[in-house]
Amino acid sequence: MTKPHDAKLGSVALLLLFAVTRIITVLLWLDPNANFVANDISYYGYHLHRLSEGATDVMTEYPPPAVWILNALYLLGGGWQTWMPVYATAMLLLDGAVAVSLYRRGRATASLFWILFTGANGAIVWFRFDLIPGALVAWACIFLASRPRLAGALVAVGASIKLWPALLIAPMAAPSPIRGEGRRRVLAFAGTGAAIALLSVAVEGLERNLGPLRWQSERGLQIESVPATVIQFWRTFLDAPLWHVELSEYNALELFGPGVSQTLAVASALTVATVLVAVWLGARLVRREAGPDPILLAITAILLLTVVTSKTLSPQYVVWLGGPVAALLLQPLAPRMRRHVVVQAVSLVVIAGLTQYTYPWGAAGIMALPHGSAPQMSVLILRNLGLVALTVHALWLSIAASRVPSRTSSS
Repeated sequence: MTKPHDAKLGSVALLLLFAVTRIITVLLWLDPNANFVANDISYYGYHLHRLSEGATDVMTEYPPPAVWILNALYLLGGGWQTWMPVYATAMLLLDGAVAVSLYRRGRATASLFWILFTGANGAIVWFRFDLIPGALVAWACIFLASRPRLAGALVAVGASIKLWPALLIAPMAAPSPIRGEGRRRVLAFAGTGAAIALLSVAVEGLERNLGPLRWQSERGLQIESVPATVIQFWRTFLDAPLWHVELSEYNALELFGPGVSQTLAVASALTVATVLVAVWLGARLVRREAGPDPILLAITAILLLTVVTSKTLSPQYVVWLGGPVAALLLQPLAPRMRRHVVVQAVSLVVIAGLTQYTYPWGAAGIMALPHGSAPQMSVLILRNLGLVALTVHALWLSIAASRVPSRTSSS
């Protein structure tokens, strides 16, 4: 048992680590070569200003609940010229709240991982809103067994802001979608999701709510995405200036040239495969009446598959991956499984650091024309290969953990 004095020392050490890593993040962000990472705040602010003047076509790439949250922070911050500190502070507090939640569940290791992971991602955590669904999923994983209704509701709220958390209800239906914890999670997810959807349609209309789906389906090949890796390697290291990078109509840096349409087709097929794998893993967990550990491992694998197969992978997407791994570090895992989870955790911190290098530090080299810059592109390729390796590892762990048909219980 941890002594109160030791626990206090641990909490002080984590608090200091959180403060020091965030100070370093601020100092890095203040570098003139990196401060453009905050540009999305200006983008949000410009369109929210238009919203305040009666415009209706505001950030249609995002679900309406996401825009509502952004608008609430915008109004709290006093408008376009002054809201950035309020927005960034809100993200910083959200980041800290997850770290505190993990610490209060009894394992400083989980909180330590979260602090290092979000710190390694850099200032982008504060200047996008992907931390919001990431934090909601983290809390859903933390309360998976102890408060199943809350876990299901949190995933539904996350899915209303960014669509990807909806996939996670498949493994969360275990051990059974018709009784016990699984049923409570599914019903809470369905009820909360239906309530938000009805409200959103009533306020914004059906067409506006379908807009984000169309926007995502029509987007091109993001330069940082894993499916673009082969083309990026080819245009950088082989003398073949056949591709160019443009800021597309979807406000994204995308690749254009030979093989892009075929790569997009492969990425779309892989995205469909990810949905099928999520359903298959969920069904497998239900058949084996799986407990929290296999569920969290499946969630980790599904999230990694979602990121790796996405044609639109942007640097902030990596933030999504931390929650389930942090929750796994809370679990009383067998020593062998714990070693694997620690490998996942350490790897994610490294991948987050590599991602921060690619954006903002390496962005100019990655988008350089006619060839990418070899050092910066090498880091991006290494990051992408790391994501693929981690995905394979997570999928293997998930299948292995759900192989034995015996339910475990943990809170």
